[in-house]
Amino acid sequence: MNIDKRIEYDKELLNILPDGVLVLNSDGEVTQINQQAQTELHIKSSLDKFAQPLQIENIINLIYHKENILPVVMEGLRKGEQGYTLPEHIDIQEKNDYTQFPVNGRFVTVRADGELTDILFFFRNITVELTQEYILNTALQRTKIYPWYYDIARSEFTLDYRYFEHLGITPGINNTLTMDKYVEMIHPDDRQAMADAFIIQLSGIETFEKVIPFRLHRGDGTWEWFEGQSTYIANVSGHPYRLVGICMSIQEYKDIENTLIEARKKAEESDKLKTAFLANMSHEIRTPLNAIVGFSDVIGSTYYELSDEERADFVRLISINSEHLVRLIDDILDLSKIESNTIKFTFDSRSLKSLLNDIEKEQAMKPIPEIEIKALLPDYDVYIMTDTTRLRQVICNFINNARKFTEKGYIHFGFMMDETKTDAVQIFVEDTGVGIPYECQKDIFDRFYKVNTFKQGTGLGLSICKTIVEHLQGEISVVSEPGTGSRFTVTLPLSGQREY
Repeated sequence: MNIDKRIEYDKELLNILPDGVLVLNSDGEVTQINQQAQTELHIKSSLDKFAQPLQIENIINLIYHKENILPVVMEGLRKGEQGYTLPEHIDIQEKNDYTQFPVNGRFVTVRADGELTDILFFFRNITVELTQEYILNTALQRTKIYPWYYDIARSEFTLDYRYFEHLGITPGINNTLTMDKYVEMIHPDDRQAMADAFIIQLSGIETFEKVIPFRLHRGDGTWEWFEGQSTYIANVSGHPYRLVGICMSIQEYKDIENTLIEARKKAEESDKLKTAFLANMSHEIRTPLNAIVGFSDVIGSTYYELSDEERADFVRLISINSEHLVRLIDDILDLSKIESNTIKFTFDSRSLKSLLNDIEKEQAMKPIPEIEIKALLPDYDVYIMTDTTRLRQVICNFINNARKFTEKGYIHFGFMMDETKTDAVQIFVEDTGVGIPYECQKDIFDRFYKVNTFKQGTGLGLSICKTIVEHLQGEISVVSEPGTGSRFTVTLPLSGQREY
């Protein structure tokens, strides 16, 4: 092959390369330049069209920390250095248009009999790579997606550093994690699915494209849901030597899913309860109305035929059923206000002793044989900021429930200082009634719930009481022993001083 053809052949080889290439002699003159380098450095003419030899120092600057290090690099190569790899964060500044761009690259020397003959400079403009890397990192920083790869030979994962920060665990050297350690972190119920996916990937026969959901043990001891997906990189023989993939935290979506499932269950349960409530309500309202209308008709049509005792008894029954009907209507109206969030509260300072004395007087007007209804009050008084009407409603509801389920004994109510909270007072209603079954106690404050479906009532009273107490910044609780009695307690914050 003659010299001209060899030169032309060398040019064609250089032009195939994706990197820019400059071939220099020992004096730093450019003897060859490939097409990629001409494009990147904005050199529009071939070398043979330049009047004078083209020196590399006249083509580019190597900017590192704002300094041009090209002269230092060239001097080192001339003095015997075999090569020089460009450091990170270095730019080429071409001297035609003075544009500047980041590069990776290396200088390599060629020597004959120990003498420097040529210097080859390979470089690659990495602007696009850095841009893509920045966009990817920015996107990843705003998500909970974590890239990883698994080195089969070392049985070791290398993960995004954010992964360890997110989980609150300590990474190994260079953000690594051994396979054994990673398996320990996976929830026992999810390990088999993960193992199956890895076996398929490691076989090299097919890729596993399914997304695998799994739970990981966090540093704080909780479990977090993730989704993982991976593929493999094979060597020339087709055997995998590395798995690469991503995993994404889906705990937020799981939480939303669980919330929606719970909301759907509650909606379905609420729908069932409302259906039962409407069916029951027609009966609950009709029963006292029938009694009121029936006894009124009897009195009106046979007034003079009835004895004084019979008339008084009928009037008493009309009064009892009227009160029951009023309570039913009040419950329905209160439920409507709660549902529409229009229930109003007016707070002022109120003496608990005065309030409970008033309630005792009201209850005394409706005595029940064999039941003592009495307020048990301490020597001191307590003033609290509350809505008196609503608090009275809660206490009276407890007492009325106790009246329904107590045949003999007592119904006592009162207040005392909270033994566990110095800034709270407890108001209680205690009875010797039938009590509440243990399995029902957790549900009694739910809407439409009735322990005894044969007793009069809508199943709304205790639910409304709970809502009222919550608006009063208080807590409501019950302690009950079946066959012995129940004690309902409302704990409210203090807003005044005791008076003795």
